[in-house]
Amino acid sequence: MANEKAKLLLENASDYFERITAIQSALHLGMPMEEIEDYLDWLRLLRSEKCEMASTTVLPGI
Repeated sequence: MANEKAKLLLENASDYFERITAIQSALHLGMPMEEIEDYLDWLRLLRSEKCEMASTTVLPGI
């Protein structure tokens, strides 16, 4: 359950300082640094794929 809370904090951090705070909180909740790094990498990949999909979507009638 602690890792789920930590993941929510990491996912919702929108700027540099919020990410630092989220990482510190995740560490305090007992999430290992390696897992934090893996989760942040996964989020970055997921967000870049969403961005690519949005930019390549063809709208009907255009």
